[in-house]
Amino acid sequence: MNKKLFIMGAPNAGKSTFLAALWYSVNQKSVQTKLTLSKMRGDLNYLYTIEKKWLQVERLERTAIGQEKEKLSILLSDGCDEMEIEFPDLSGETFQNIYEEREMSIELKQKILDADSILYFINVEDVHGPEFISELPSQFRKGEEIIKARVPSKDDPTQVQIVDLLQVILEMKKSIHLGIVFSAWDLIDTDKQSDVVTYLKKDLNMLWQYLQSNKYKINMRVWGVSAIGGKIEEEDRLLDFAEPIERIKIVNDRGETSNDLTSIISELSGDI
Repeated sequence: MNKKLFIMGAPNAGKSTFLAALWYSVNQKSVQTKLTLSKMRGDLNYLYTIEKKWLQVERLERTAIGQEKEKLSILLSDGCDEMEIEFPDLSGETFQNIYEEREMSIELKQKILDADSILYFINVEDVHGPEFISELPSQFRKGEEIIKARVPSKDDPTQVQIVDLLQVILEMKKSIHLGIVFSAWDLIDTDKQSDVVTYLKKDLNMLWQYLQSNKYKINMRVWGVSAIGGKIEEEDRLLDFAEPIERIKIVNDRGETSNDLTSIISELSGDI
């Protein structure tokens, strides 16, 4: 059984950190995971480099346009079936440019069309909502100045950009198996960390309404993930874990917790 997973998200959304932690997870032998590594195709040096930084709790460099690893394919097995998961580690700017420039490369379009499911990353630190004119500095309150000063991909609300991208994808695919990963989940208030669905409903209510109104086209799952396990500044605490995989924190849309990143792929693939 061959299935392809496509990763998307804005810059600093946590895509590369997820890949680094996932690569470690499927190679380590101390903790059992739902899926195990069968084969890998692509740039092994890149994966081992980001894995090493993840292990040492170092900040990963953002993937820039022109430096993407466009072919990272991992064959994972659950003991019975095998799934070929393609991780094109594209820069976040690639997806922002779709929003700003209203165009998409033929290669990217084909990758989306070929994907059985899409995993979209949202960094909870980078979620920003609408701004009222009264909240802007006085020098920007005149209409013309506001237009000149705005950068759509940076200033437009996060959920507006995501909804717009989903609309583009639905025009191409007609239906989507969509997984949403809220990265840096450890930064959410402790009393809210067990309910990722409520976070989506309240903090990205427009996105939630869009997903609900199109649920016959969008088969959705949601996770909160801390792939590092805390802030980079907490390096000493994070390095104290005897087994690094145990510092990974995951909560799914049923409130279940785990340290196993392959469970996200397993659950999303199982919904197809």
